[in-house]
Amino acid sequence: MTSHLYSAAAHTVRWLASTEDDEHGEGEHFGVHIEYEDLYDSIIFLCCIYVGGQIANFCRMPSLVGEIIVGILLGPPLADYVPNPEAFVMLGEIGLVLLVVEAGIDVDVSTLKLIGTRGLMIALIGSVLPIGLGIVIAIMINGTENIKESIAAGATFGPTSVGVALSILRSGGVLNTPVGQLIISAAVIDDMIALIVLSQLESLTGTIDAASVLIPVVSAVGFLVLGGYVALFIFPPLVHKYLHPKIPEENLGKAELAIMFGILLFMMPATYYAKASYLMGGFIAGLAFCTSHDLHVEFVRQLKRVMQWLLRIFFAASIGFQVPIKDLFKGSVIWKGLVFCIALLGKLAVGFMVPNFTQSASFTGYHLRDCLITGFSMAAEGEFAFVIAVFSVSEGLISEDLYAAVVLAVLISTIIPPFLLRFTIGYYNKKSADELEALAQEEMERNHNLDSERPSEQSPVEREDALVAEIRNQTAVFLCIQTQSEAKWGLMHNLMAQLAKSGLEVIDHRAWHPRGIDSTLVNEIYAKDILKRTEDKATNELLDVRMEEIRVALEGVINQEEARVKVQRWFPGVVEEITESVHEKHGNKKKSKLSLEASLLKEATANLRRSQTIQTHATKEKSVKEILEGMQEEILVPDEALTAAAAAPTTAPRPRRRRQKM
Repeated sequence: MTSHLYSAAAHTVRWLASTEDDEHGEGEHFGVHIEYEDLYDSIIFLCCIYVGGQIANFCRMPSLVGEIIVGILLGPPLADYVPNPEAFVMLGEIGLVLLVVEAGIDVDVSTLKLIGTRGLMIALIGSVLPIGLGIVIAIMINGTENIKESIAAGATFGPTSVGVALSILRSGGVLNTPVGQLIISAAVIDDMIALIVLSQLESLTGTIDAASVLIPVVSAVGFLVLGGYVALFIFPPLVHKYLHPKIPEENLGKAELAIMFGILLFMMPATYYAKASYLMGGFIAGLAFCTSHDLHVEFVRQLKRVMQWLLRIFFAASIGFQVPIKDLFKGSVIWKGLVFCIALLGKLAVGFMVPNFTQSASFTGYHLRDCLITGFSMAAEGEFAFVIAVFSVSEGLISEDLYAAVVLAVLISTIIPPFLLRFTIGYYNKKSADELEALAQEEMERNHNLDSERPSEQSPVEREDALVAEIRNQTAVFLCIQTQSEAKWGLMHNLMAQLAKSGLEVIDHRAWHPRGIDSTLVNEIYAKDILKRTEDKATNELLDVRMEEIRVALEGVINQEEARVKVQRWFPGVVEEITESVHEKHGNKKKSKLSLEASLLKEATANLRRSQTIQTHATKEKSVKEILEGMQEEILVPDEALTAAAAAPTTAPRPRRRRQKM
């Protein structure tokens, strides 16, 4: 950096000492000029990048695949069509820095607490095991003559693409479930590990000795641990104390964004000259504001679109320009790339470390679903894998042939695991709906045929009356459980374990919280329970006892004085629909065929999403005590009101759900 400043100063002195004739000598032009052809070709390149990404999306692949292909075809490796390729590579690297800054901003400390030790181990093993397998494969391919090359090749298979996993899990409705939260947290930890690995690879570029190996590792870990501690626990209180009172609320995000870029300009050279990766500096700069809602909103508003285009250029130019396409389809490159895909088995294996959040036996049923979802999510590599590969080839750590094989394997990992992830989520969602429908129909048939004297002689009206009676008196009840507490280590796993121990069948579950280290965590769970009737107790009395038992058990798991647990009966919309159909039976209205399980799942999901939106906004920048005192809860009409509505004359208005405040 000193040499750059000296060069700029010397150039300025020469310019000041020059005469007008010197400045405008023969054949020289004032300013910086570009050719029309270069401008037009650059615009064509940008258009092709966008179209390539959209085609990849249409083919159910991540857009980066299409963008890399465009870079390969139009860049120096093949067509050499793109003018000034170094400029595009520079823009791509700027996009990479912003990506790392965003990764720091998006760190969710509360979620990291929730996943507990098991989640941390999944992240660590999910990085170390694929790297180890990659190194072993590289040694088997190239022998032991160049260990540095094997280490660099293996390091490429450590990272996990947060973006790819986030997109698919969100679209599949899995993101805010316990397994979804675990996956995203593990992927973020993988990114941190990737930054340390990148720093370690920089030590292999020169002469290897004890100092060159230890200094980058100690520097990277030191910046991550000490810098992370300052960014999380020291810097935010200072900003809140000294900056917030002096800045109008509408300008707070802009002020914090300016401060973040100041930290970025300081941390990048600090980490670079300390022999760590300069990307680590970008990560810490973003991490300092990971609890700020205002900065997050401002960052998205000001930079998100720009960053999307810079990342498109990064994949097309920084990655695509360096893929030796002429060597990519050599037989040796193809078989090496396919063999390197074996390293991804290390990612798939950690999926089977996922805790059993379901009532299925371990590694069967829906626990197997969670294992597969985790494994396929972790196996989807992306940005950081390419970063490590490009760094390794540009620094001469790996040959072009080996680089081509590694890139081929990473490309495969961005295509096949995301496809399998989508398929798994879709398959089990459909399976869950089919099973619930079958169970509901079976239960209905069983209850309809309790009268063994004339099970088939019931008229449609009588069957409807029997169904209403079943709804009123059924042993199967539906519950809405909401917990409000501060996040603590391993809380998610402990809550789900207690629900399973209590014999509850979870229909849907979401967890959310506002930004902050000690923010309020809200878990909302819709579950089915079975009441064991006794002759000496009424159904309502049994239900009250059961709900109190569940509440006490969950409070014991959370073990926080200010924590709050609500357990209430949930009346799904299907109950109201059936009741309404009975009211209309004397009118000539055709009763539609109802799908009980579809109604249950649809309403539970809708309630969860609505509650998440309302309560996340309501909990912004409030203490735990304030949130718990002001929290609103949606409850439906009590059982007595439903009974009265069903017994009312057919001309009575339809029963409507009523919302009350806690």
